[in-house]
Amino acid sequence: MAGKKPVLSIVEGPGPRTRSRSLAVEWRAWLVENLLAGVDRAKIIAGLVARGVPVATARREVAATATSPLLPVCGELAARARRLELAHALTRAHARQDAAPTEIERRTTPPAAEFFRHYWAAHRPVVLTDASAGWPARTWTPDGFRRRFGRVTVEVTSGRDADPEYDANVDAHRTRMTMARFIDRVLAAGRSNDLYMVANNHTMQRPAFRGLLDELRPPPELFHPPRATGFSLWIGPAGTITPLHHDTTNILFCQLHGRKQVELVSPSETALLAATLRGFYSTIDLDHLAAHPHPAVRAMLVRRVVLAPGEALFIPAGWWHRVTSLDVSISVSLLSWRRANDFDWYRPGTVS
Repeated sequence: MAGKKPVLSIVEGPGPRTRSRSLAVEWRAWLVENLLAGVDRAKIIAGLVARGVPVATARREVAATATSPLLPVCGELAARARRLELAHALTRAHARQDAAPTEIERRTTPPAAEFFRHYWAAHRPVVLTDASAGWPARTWTPDGFRRRFGRVTVEVTSGRDADPEYDANVDAHRTRMTMARFIDRVLAAGRSNDLYMVANNHTMQRPAFRGLLDELRPPPELFHPPRATGFSLWIGPAGTITPLHHDTTNILFCQLHGRKQVELVSPSETALLAATLRGFYSTIDLDHLAAHPHPAVRAMLVRRVVLAPGEALFIPAGWWHRVTSLDVSISVSLLSWRRANDFDWYRPGTVS
């Protein structure tokens, strides 16, 4: 349904040739799309016949669909979708006129009023280059965790490499071992995505690690005092990947040891919503966008930033992001903002 060009001339159809006497659901959707686009009925029938549909079946299906009282309803819904898409297209068009459209602004932490106005309310990512300056947590290292917590049993995720949906299937990969054993494996792993301590392991909520909260000193004008449920700890080797997903909270992702690359995609890039979603996860492969068959995906604007130790990235709720460890890494995510931070209703992956 793009512009004035008939859909029939640009859409091949959903599947192989068939001699079925009734149309599959995908072909009926194709039929509705063409009728709403104003394609001549005879041309639609000819297109179906060319794809193996018997003439009588094609005529019957086209006639039934064209006269169905549901077709105008479909037209109204399609028009509403086009209007919403135009609103997002306007946002995308302005974003592409940025002098550096694939970069994220970097700056020292602004006053709270400025931060909440220019980044939080504007739904705009930013790197805060001095976010953890003066924090005792800036001295955290893998060896330090081994010395302090070596005998403590922790939960981590392992065996991730064998599961293409390892992050969504976190429960299947929960493993317990001592911190000393975990750190030894991390340091010996080289580049690997197989072993990782992630937010869903809830390390900061365990009594043995509560003392770590005192070593986090987020700006009090931005955050409530530290509490275990507002922070998450991430430890892993180089090569760990959190696949492309979105969250339903605003996050300050703080890099304390090693470097991480974060790739971000705005919610206004609605091509992501047209692709298959699995809950909070997208199936789009950021490494092969140029080869994707959909032009909107190929044109998608991806912002990339490498976080050095001491830097933090503000990730607004709903922004898609993929996180890759470039080194052995320790990170903390902060959630306990001094603003309402629960957008659990934003779940496009559950809409059917």
